[in-house]
Amino acid sequence: MEKFLDFLVDFAVEYGLKIVGALLVLVIGLSLCNLIIKLVRKGKAFNKLSLDTARFAASAMGIVLKLIVILTCIAILGVPMSSIIALLGTAGVAIGLGLQGSLSNFAGGIILMIFRPFHVGDYIDTGTYAGTVETIGVYYTYLTTIDNSRVVVPNSVVSNLTLKDFSSYEKRRVDLVFKVDYSNDIEKVKSVILETAANNELVLKEPAPFVRLSNHGDSSLDFTCRTWCASSDYWTVYFDLTENVKKAFDANGITVPFPQMDVHIKNS
Repeated sequence: MEKFLDFLVDFAVEYGLKIVGALLVLVIGLSLCNLIIKLVRKGKAFNKLSLDTARFAASAMGIVLKLIVILTCIAILGVPMSSIIALLGTAGVAIGLGLQGSLSNFAGGIILMIFRPFHVGDYIDTGTYAGTVETIGVYYTYLTTIDNSRVVVPNSVVSNLTLKDFSSYEKRRVDLVFKVDYSNDIEKVKSVILETAANNELVLKEPAPFVRLSNHGDSSLDFTCRTWCASSDYWTVYFDLTENVKKAFDANGITVPFPQMDVHIKNS
């Protein structure tokens, strides 16, 4: 028992102050890290960055500063730096093998920040999911779908996908196809669709709305309508024209086709 108590006393004398000092550095250091990040975020230079770049830079800065604090604490405990470097090298290989996905996501995040194929607030389609970019993080990109669901996409996936960005330009073209019965007058149908498009306040005058007969279907004449609008008004114009053209058809006696089959009975 005496030997154990002597061991505790010797350990406390030799390492007690180091442990207390390391703990103080850890607590104070982490607090300073958070303070530094807050001050940097409020700086004029940082505010000039885009929202997505600013968030990514803040996350990366936080990781680096906290890593420095942890290494400092280890050095205070008396662990030789050569041993730390060797340990980090060995651990880095092991962690790298185990966290290939995370490292790929981190590299993907850097690629997104450098080349910036899209920005926070853009509406993108990944082929699997579509939504508004909420955050571009260090490892993941967060999307908010139309039905207000959150989709978390790994940066390694986003940086290697063929994306469709619907917010890159101020204007978008709305393409619609209207089917009418063969008995209707072609010029009258075109005139009704054009007039309906022109009466929509959200449809741009330039480029002018376009309507032409585009296909002779099995039981219908297909008319392609192309109009331009502000990107933010796309779905409003899409649904308004779909509804208003049908009302205009009814008001002008233009009939739409219904699936039908002619059966001929041959008497033997």
